[in-house]
Amino acid sequence: MLGVLFAVLSIVVLLGWIVRRREIRETVEGERPMVTDEVLRRILSEGELEVPEEEPLDEEEIRDAEDEFWDQTGWDDPEEFRP
Repeated sequence: MLGVLFAVLSIVVLLGWIVRRREIRETVEGERPMVTDEVLRRILSEGELEVPEEEPLDEEEIRDAEDEFWDQTGWDDPEEFRP
């Protein structure tokens, strides 16, 4: 009995994972619109939606900041694990 319940729950989880992966893939590939209720209300009330221009990320600057962060001294030593 418990084995059957486990099998059914496994199938449900697997199907949920497959559906979610398909939704993510469609969104990334641009097949699925990314218009939320808030965006739709704003479009309907104002007649248009203004999207701010975003500057492209400077990957080298990000990498340098990350290296600087990890190179900082003053990190506390990890405490000993005691179960």
